[in-house]
Amino acid sequence: MHEHRALRADQVQRLFFPSRNTANERLKRLYQHRFLERRWLAVEYGQGMGQAIYLLGRRGADLVAQHRGSEVVGWRQADNQVGSPFLHHHLMVNEVRIALALACQRHGVVLERWIGEEAFKAAPDHVMVKGANGRSQRAAILPDAYGLIQFSDRRAHFLLEVDRGTVSGRRWEQRVRAYLAYAQGGGYTRRFRTRSLRILTVTLGEKRLSNLKRATEEAGGGNIFWFTTDQHLRPEAILTQPVWQVAGRAGACGLITGEPRGAEMADCPQVRSAPVGNRQSGRFGL
Repeated sequence: MHEHRALRADQVQRLFFPSRNTANERLKRLYQHRFLERRWLAVEYGQGMGQAIYLLGRRGADLVAQHRGSEVVGWRQADNQVGSPFLHHHLMVNEVRIALALACQRHGVVLERWIGEEAFKAAPDHVMVKGANGRSQRAAILPDAYGLIQFSDRRAHFLLEVDRGTVSGRRWEQRVRAYLAYAQGGGYTRRFRTRSLRILTVTLGEKRLSNLKRATEEAGGGNIFWFTTDQHLRPEAILTQPVWQVAGRAGACGLITGEPRGAEMADCPQVRSAPVGNRQSGRFGL
């Protein structure tokens, strides 16, 4: 819970327990003993009870600190008092993370590293991009997460954007230009010591996906920008099935190809991931 910050009961069950009943019983006990806190997501009138969301409590934070041999674990009570829009967004980020982690287990690869948005907000990188008025302005690079998938002899790196339809087309184009400046200007390579990069965007619905893909292409974005919808956040689909669309290309493909032990990032239609230790391959191809 400390790593994910907020989870629904069904997300906890998929990660740790064989059944929903087992997960609910364990969560109830942890809540009753104040290791976890519980909130309810609001729903529209007449739609029944909202979903229970579990967050780390004070006693849980103390236990994590004790286990790690540290006095603090970056937990504050105020962090649990965020609004529903943030919770909905964060839960969707966790849904992507869980789907990728379980999919990697299925296909014999490893989701080796995950860095959440808090790390980027604490130490953001910045780039200069042209604004709507034609003047250069400073923009922070604040993805929802960074991830690293380890194959047998390759590593695939990605930045994640979760979109819930709250960003205008103009703001999205500005974000795309910032990512391009980050990749082409060397900031990304300096931070992550690699040139292998895809920017994965998960959004709500095919219409929104089409709009984002078109806006990305109009902003000059190429095949490092990948798009799918929340409907495809299933372990059996998210890596291997053709559920991703790529800026500048028609059709869809999977993130990886090949059998589990020989899997690698798909070669259609995108940039191949860079071999470990080789910073000359895996060019951006923008």
